[in-house]
Amino acid sequence: MRTTASERAKAAAILQAWGFVRVQRSFYVGKLPRGRAANLLRVLAKHVKSGYVALIPVPEGALDGALELGKPPYAPLKPPRYKQIYVV
Repeated sequence: MRTTASERAKAAAILQAWGFVRVQRSFYVGKLPRGRAANLLRVLAKHVKSGYVALIPVPEGALDGALELGKPPYAPLKPPRYKQIYVV
């Protein structure tokens, strides 16, 4: 039986493979082309059985206005400006 910790680790690996950046322990930020969120959710559903995942769309410029204080524990809230391509 998978534990919540192992599900979280697998979800983290999937999200990072899709280009998401970890901001906090269970909070990731990333960009997806329109319509790809449902695909990502299907991939996550194969591995997350007892946990909870919410994909929340945010308007394009919303993160640009984010204010941050201190050093982020994992990565800055605003992802880098360069584009990355991932094959899953």
